[in-house]
Amino acid sequence: MLAAALFLLTASVPTHAAIQAAASDDSFLSPWTYSTLILVLLLCALVVYKKRRSAAESIDFSEPAKSLQRTARPATTQPTAARVAVEPATLNERRAPAVERRAPVIEGSQVWEKPNPVEVETSVYGAYRIDQEVGKLILGKTHRMDVMASRATDDRRAIEASLVKALESWENDADARRRAREALEEYGFVARQSAMMLMGRDAWERSSAARSLGQIGSPSSLTFLIEALHDSDSVVRNQAVASLGELKMPAAIGALLDIARRHSDIPASLLSATLSACSVESLGYLDASSSEPALLADGSAGTESRDLGNFLAFADLPEGDDDAALTDMLGRLASPDEHARAQVVSELASHPARRAVAALSSVALSDSESSIRSAAVSGLGSIDHESVFATILIALADASREVRAAAARTLSGLSFDRADAYVRVMETADADTLQTVARACITTGIVAQAINRLASEDRHQAYEAFSLLSLLAKANETEPILEAIRSHKDEEVRLAAIRVLNVAAQPDLAPTLREMAGAEALAENVRTAILEVLYKLDQDQPVFDLGSSDNGAVSLHNSL
Repeated sequence: MLAAALFLLTASVPTHAAIQAAASDDSFLSPWTYSTLILVLLLCALVVYKKRRSAAESIDFSEPAKSLQRTARPATTQPTAARVAVEPATLNERRAPAVERRAPVIEGSQVWEKPNPVEVETSVYGAYRIDQEVGKLILGKTHRMDVMASRATDDRRAIEASLVKALESWENDADARRRAREALEEYGFVARQSAMMLMGRDAWERSSAARSLGQIGSPSSLTFLIEALHDSDSVVRNQAVASLGELKMPAAIGALLDIARRHSDIPASLLSATLSACSVESLGYLDASSSEPALLADGSAGTESRDLGNFLAFADLPEGDDDAALTDMLGRLASPDEHARAQVVSELASHPARRAVAALSSVALSDSESSIRSAAVSGLGSIDHESVFATILIALADASREVRAAAARTLSGLSFDRADAYVRVMETADADTLQTVARACITTGIVAQAINRLASEDRHQAYEAFSLLSLLAKANETEPILEAIRSHKDEEVRLAAIRVLNVAAQPDLAPTLREMAGAEALAENVRTAILEVLYKLDQDQPVFDLGSSDNGAVSLHNSL
């Protein structure tokens, strides 16, 4: 356009002169003829210029710019092979710099297609339908697995809440709780909480997950909770300790003792309660038994079943007087050197004799070093005889956590029957030892567990509980028994506790029983049972009368 303007300016002067000359000469060509020719030439020049410009730009350099606006697919930045083959060399040379300049910009400006977002439904079945299916599951009925396996956010939250509620409900029995716990494991809730506890973004999220795992009580979460003991936040560590107490698994004792040494900020009361729960309140410890009483087809006890009068069923250990090596070890046991005493304790565990048991028991209860007391308790467990039972029970209430943990591990690994061992302690221990054992059982929670099992359908558990409470009655530590008679919610347990007093009550218990019998709120059948015990005490019958009428296989449990 600038060239055209200049051309018009330069051509205007001669054109004007030509027009004047033509006018004076009266020529054939008019002034407008020159102007027309000039305009035609100008138009032709513009057309030729346009064609040459189009030929030079035969490759569209606007293609990269257009590709920036595409979102359906990435832009292509290189010409096709066929197109390059047919282009003249001169054009390739002219375009190469431009392509090199544009390539980095184009490469950095590629816009890829976004994937379609997955639509996650917040709710599919609803809380009411989910609660129905969870109710069927915990009752052992057929339920819809597609409902339980729903991946909708609100459904998952409702399923977990319903299952946890079923675990905590007192209306559900042990089987229902087991089904709820298995469902929480099977449908991934335990795994999700475990991952959140270890990988959560903040301490509140991790501690909340640890608390949920404690509520669920799944054994599969043990390793994750142990790992959470090493969390950097003290709140998470403390919650992991509390949740391990809910699991009540002796396998956590070692990790708890280790974390107590590493972190002094863990409350002593919390750690002690957890160690106690993992030690003696563990269902694994109380349920484990080496033998069960033989039952006949009708459910009655066979001829080989045990009763409280079978006091001579134990095989006593040899005295060990003729063992020179044992005598030498006992002489070195009084050494002031801690390492020497520890070595002797380790060697005594390989000598199952009365003298070795007596020496290990003395060390377990009186040595000044907790590590040696712990080793002595473990040594008694290696001997594994009924005569070590009383010492291990007392060690459960030791002031040292290390000793308590060793006693708990030892107690869970004994092979003899605990019910018979309680009877042996009653018959062989002196009054002070008997009272110490009874108080240790009360302190560590064994008695509380035993009271709840007095009316158990499992005959062996009921017999073991009866034996332990009889030991308490003989040691005159009857307060837990009396409290069960006063306020236990299960009437069968209250009647079974009265049966214990009927067999092993001391005469000085009569005033307390008369006061209880006079209570107005007492059930009539419970009052009658108490009056029977009072009548027996008033008749001055033997305190520990173990006649055949008192040792029937059924009367030891929940029938009167």
